[in-house]
Amino acid sequence: MTTTTKSSWAKLAAVLVPVLLSVPLVLGFFGSVHPVFDAFAHFRMHLAALMIITALPALFMGLWREGLMTIVLAVMALSTVLAPSSTPASAGTAQSSTPSGQPEYKLLQLNLRFDNAEQTDVIRLIAQQSPDVITLQEVSESWRSKLAAIEARYPYNLYCPSTKRIGGVAILSRRPFALGTTPQCIGNALAGLARIDFGGRSALIAALHLEWPWPFRQAENVDELRPFFERLQGPMILAGDFNAAPWSRTVRQIGEASKTRPVDGLRPSWLVNGTLAKAARWIGLPLDHLLISDRVTGARVETLTPVGSDHLPLLLRFAINGADEDGPDLQTVMLTD
Repeated sequence: MTTTTKSSWAKLAAVLVPVLLSVPLVLGFFGSVHPVFDAFAHFRMHLAALMIITALPALFMGLWREGLMTIVLAVMALSTVLAPSSTPASAGTAQSSTPSGQPEYKLLQLNLRFDNAEQTDVIRLIAQQSPDVITLQEVSESWRSKLAAIEARYPYNLYCPSTKRIGGVAILSRRPFALGTTPQCIGNALAGLARIDFGGRSALIAALHLEWPWPFRQAENVDELRPFFERLQGPMILAGDFNAAPWSRTVRQIGEASKTRPVDGLRPSWLVNGTLAKAARWIGLPLDHLLISDRVTGARVETLTPVGSDHLPLLLRFAINGADEDGPDLQTVMLTD
């Protein structure tokens, strides 16, 4: 093969690789057409970064137009990832600091990982942070006995069992459930709902665990949850492992139905467990979310250190504004479905 032929093939590869990466990137913007396209959207950040990297050889080879066009497209895609979350029309914007005179509370969100070998680290983290409420996923049988050890400190709890090996979802609270309300489970541990009394102001807390995107049943999960969330009112925090990126149609649909919005800030939280879990903050997928309604204020979220799971813990600090009508009882919502 001559030097000229090798150069031609190199130039073709320098153009073709970014183009191939752009196909799933672009299709990811059409999630409303079919769930398969929304599955591509979850990797938008990574695909855009790869496009920029693979476009660099084209620039060095003198293919300025092709290389720059690729980089511009990738940067435009990244802007949709890094931009602040938009707020549904019916929901207000979260405050950046706790309103004066209102107490601050903490919620810890964590996918435990059903076979986590570092269970003691999780219990230690809970003791260190002392959250008011904990939302958990993958609460397998091996976790139930371990969590029983902290139930004296968190006496108000809801466990939603699952027929799956990975276990269900749970809500543990130091605060009592709101008077006259009954915690509820939805589906096969798809979600747990509890209205909790925070010093006279109640808020609905939901622990969610959606399935993986297409070809799995994530879209069907959203359809199952939407009727419940559309009828719920009052201050609300939806926490969980959505198995979906914040810019995906999945998260957008949940937010629209519940009149909530993701707390601003890109928080990559998922990667394979082990050594690479420490890199999740930089290259992981942001699959764990905290969505809040307009009366949940002063919301601030931080990712905590790994505790043996393939998901990083999220800690939400928040306050509850106002003491208006909190909406229908959960039991009423369930019975009228």
